[in-house]
Amino acid sequence: MTYRRPGWLPELIECSGEWQTTLTRLHAVFTRDFTVGRPCFRGLRLWWDRRSGTDGYEEGFWHLISRTDERSGDRVPDYRRAERLCWCKPLIEHADEPGVVTWNADHQGKVRSYLWLQEEDYVVILAHRAGDVAMLVTAYHVDGESTRRKLKRSYDSRL
Repeated sequence: MTYRRPGWLPELIECSGEWQTTLTRLHAVFTRDFTVGRPCFRGLRLWWDRRSGTDGYEEGFWHLISRTDERSGDRVPDYRRAERLCWCKPLIEHADEPGVVTWNADHQGKVRSYLWLQEEDYVVILAHRAGDVAMLVTAYHVDGESTRRKLKRSYDSRL
């Protein structure tokens, strides 16, 4: 069977060119989808880390477009994550669609939901909080076999 990208998944965001211009474009998508759009996950209100981070942008935003550099420990732009920023909200809203593998797992004594669009190598991670809240932890492009194996192990030990 041939894979066909879901119709609810938007086109990637162009991330070439001057970084500051790209950053402004990306934050506009984040604002549209999360601040204005107010998505929910299975009836849970979605929150994200609103603390001010680099250049005054929310930490939650940075976790969707950057990764930790192993050498310096700093967050650096991750263009594969950034160009898929517009996938985060639709994936949360379509978590129960065919092709999306969704499960809950224990993470340091707390429940996290994993939403993995395997054919596109994209995952969103949400942490459950008290009441009717899910916290957006991160979302990223799965860029290696070791990460796939780690996700599969998490799925195999799901709650």
